[in-house]
Amino acid sequence: MFRIIIAYICSVILLTGCQSPLEKSVLEPLTTKQLDKVAKEDKSFLATYSIVEEKWNYITSPADSARWRGVTYARLHNYLNTIKSAEINSPLFKKLRSDWEDSYAKSSNQVDSIVSLWKNYLSSNSPDSLVSVLFCGVELEKFRNSKKEIDTLVKVKVKIKRLKFPLDSLSLLYGFSLDSCAVDTALVSNDTLNSIKYNRRISDSIITKVYPTLLPAVKKSLINSDTLLKFNVEVQAVYANGKCYNADTLKKDVPSAVLALIESETDLNDPMFDSNFYRENIIRQEINPAFVSQSAYIKLNAEDFYRELDSLVFNYINYRGEL
Repeated sequence: MFRIIIAYICSVILLTGCQSPLEKSVLEPLTTKQLDKVAKEDKSFLATYSIVEEKWNYITSPADSARWRGVTYARLHNYLNTIKSAEINSPLFKKLRSDWEDSYAKSSNQVDSIVSLWKNYLSSNSPDSLVSVLFCGVELEKFRNSKKEIDTLVKVKVKIKRLKFPLDSLSLLYGFSLDSCAVDTALVSNDTLNSIKYNRRISDSIITKVYPTLLPAVKKSLINSDTLLKFNVEVQAVYANGKCYNADTLKKDVPSAVLALIESETDLNDPMFDSNFYRENIIRQEINPAFVSQSAYIKLNAEDFYRELDSLVFNYINYRGEL
């Protein structure tokens, strides 16, 4: 660490020995021309300058000015570059990263267990997991329609079976599509959308008759017992044990940080997706409220190093108004 500090001091002396805008105090703004000149030689200086611009918001009194006048652009910039190099190469920071990784790994394993538990909860309590709905055939009834023509009324028999525990009621959407159509055609077309709200208790299974709205081609296929016809069903909600089981109510049971990760996994191919962000939130919410990110952990545990390197610059960077 002593060698790092000596190298830092030498680099400051070297830079301040040249006539440069960097010799200015950070209390004095650089002109556009000066900033462009320095940034052309070292693009990383723009990040340094942004810190200086932020600090101007807090330096408002003569005491502030007196306290920070000795901080030059060169001194601040070299301090930041020395830290950056130390964080990559110094044994101190390698150890801090290793310590954090050990702690994170243990918590990360717990995150895996927590997420798996809630995913299983959502799937095992989804409406589709609690009830099966099957097409059991049709009953046909001839009648005379409003045009005085002989027509056929199609009654569809549907078998509803509980899969886990008795059900108090349920609601679902259903319809039919020909094999040449998309499977969910009936569920997105208002012309063929049908709903069932069954409000009787289902202890085992029941067969109920319904009167669906049918497209002519589908009606003809049902009458002819066409095996290419597909029965499409979507269970929207199941009511049992004093609880409503549907996608929205189930999600309310899941801790918000866990749900955020589960829902974000649909964007795994998004280059902006950062699973660590969601996982760290789960750790803070469900495992350890005091958990911090790696960068925060290093900053907290390397404070003595940052301060010893240059206490004035250290205090300047962390200044947020009157001391």
